[in-house]
Amino acid sequence: MKYSYLLILLFSLLSSACNKEWEDELFVKDVAFVKNGVVPVYAKYLSTGGAVTLKVPVVLSGSTENTEEVQVTLELDTDTLQNLNFDRFRNRQDLYFIQLPTSNYSFSSNTATIPKNSNLGYFDLNLKMENMDMYNKYILPVKLVATSKYGVSQRRWYKKSLMQVIPFNDYSGNYSVPGQVKRTEGNEPALTVPNRTAWVVNENTVFFYAGVIEEEAYDRLKYKIVARFNADGTITLSSNDPSIKFKQNSGNYTVAKKMDDVQPYLQRTITTMNLDYEYEDITQPAFPLRYRFTGAMVLERVRNTQIPDEDQQVVIDSDMF
Repeated sequence: MKYSYLLILLFSLLSSACNKEWEDELFVKDVAFVKNGVVPVYAKYLSTGGAVTLKVPVVLSGSTENTEEVQVTLELDTDTLQNLNFDRFRNRQDLYFIQLPTSNYSFSSNTATIPKNSNLGYFDLNLKMENMDMYNKYILPVKLVATSKYGVSQRRWYKKSLMQVIPFNDYSGNYSVPGQVKRTEGNEPALTVPNRTAWVVNENTVFFYAGVIEEEAYDRLKYKIVARFNADGTITLSSNDPSIKFKQNSGNYTVAKKMDDVQPYLQRTITTMNLDYEYEDITQPAFPLRYRFTGAMVLERVRNTQIPDEDQQVVIDSDMF
């Protein structure tokens, strides 16, 4: 009987403790960026003089309710950007991320508030697009440095956000290329063109790299082709480097929109460029090779019509870049 009484008493104590365990904090309460590490941030291109405001979220972790306001402060983190460049690209300095110039951004405040009874707060990031040449890759490196309560996450990447700012317009993105490239002389077989990324120049203009030129080639700037989408359905192509002897033969585009057959709230937009142009590959300047591209470049985007445009800017095309 004595042992039975002790077992019953122990079971009662354990049951009482378990019943109240959910009321206690089960994890560590701290603050971190919702999207940390290297984060692509897509922003709808707006012409000179305009600014686009994006929300940068921070989150308070933990299992219990937040019972008071929490102030969170950030600052620039240039050292992490320097380390990232060397770790990722080593001696390929032409591929290094460039810190976004101060003329292209501002925070409404370097302090955000996580309200009482909420676990989320937001910094307002104001972006200006002018003078951003997307031949470069721009990053805004920031880190959380202080909070009014609980503290900043001690996990290295959770308190840092390296935001790669990528403007987009209606024609930018990752194009599949059913078109082909052939030498203008000889009978060599046509070359298969890899996907081409079209980067923003302004609202109606993008650029991409000619033919089969590698998008990370040392001399890729020579082969930068600018495409302006005109209101009459034509495309005007141009090159700033006369050494490749660029020539446009024709160019037009179509845009088709349709709702998804399976998920009718998704709108699919298909942009097709039909191009014919020529250029010279001058990798060996003494022996230039002339090529001709003919055919299509096709971009597909999917938009959720149930979500406001500003809330899906970062998910317009998961394979976009």
